[in-house]
Amino acid sequence: MGSKTLRKANINEAADILQFYQNIIRSIKSTEFQPKWSNDYPNLEYIEKSIQNNELYVCEENGNIIACAVLNNLFDPEYKDISWNVNAESDEITVIHTFAVDSNYSGKGIGKKIFNQIKENAIVNNKKSIRIDIIDGNLAAQKVFEKFGFEYVDTVEVFHKAVGLEKFHLYELVLPI
Repeated sequence: MGSKTLRKANINEAADILQFYQNIIRSIKSTEFQPKWSNDYPNLEYIEKSIQNNELYVCEENGNIIACAVLNNLFDPEYKDISWNVNAESDEITVIHTFAVDSNYSGKGIGKKIFNQIKENAIVNNKKSIRIDIIDGNLAAQKVFEKFGFEYVDTVEVFHKAVGLEKFHLYELVLPI
């Protein structure tokens, strides 16, 4: 099955990554995973910007992208006043965005393996925690991240240009120091 290592995406892969996300959007319509993504988000501009900022990571098998995630330290300003489990400045955290695994690989441990790489990288880089927001209604993602050890912190209502005004459930995994 190969090593399944997460690596930074390069700009030549932008169209393939967009196709990956569009395939994800089509394949999850009848599943518990409901991130409320659309053809407008994640879009090519978001993908290219994430690649240029060295924030978009991919995992591939046999030349095909099987997972993607954007990793940075950026959160919506509305999350600043949340009582997180650990007090940390933005440069002391990793934030996961648009995490997805090809549905053909679901249930095979790929998501967990990739998450463990994200976690190991955060620990090596002396991060205090990993945070994620999960849109209301995406119960499967909430269950997955709780299985990975994340704790629910709060729910906030935020306007996001891709989905409008929505509730987001905030989760955090405190890392060992």
